[in-house]
Amino acid sequence: MFVAACAVEPQEPIVSAYNGDSVNIIQPLFASFSDAELLAKANSICQRGHKKRAERVSMRGLPDYQGTEYLFLCLGKA
Repeated sequence: MFVAACAVEPQEPIVSAYNGDSVNIIQPLFASFSDAELLAKANSICQRGHKKRAERVSMRGLPDYQGTEYLFLCLGKA
């Protein structure tokens, strides 16, 4: 009898869109990043432009079990 083990490599959050004013980040299905980890990723992307911080404004489930997409606005200093 042959039994194959399947290991799933952990995936990083995926930046799917960035335009200077907002960033979309996808959390792949079966990944479980904390809000702080997702915010840190969004902050690092927003800081590449002229904005200083990110703020999450929405989330939506993606079709075909792809994961969840989060929308962050890139804002100036508070």
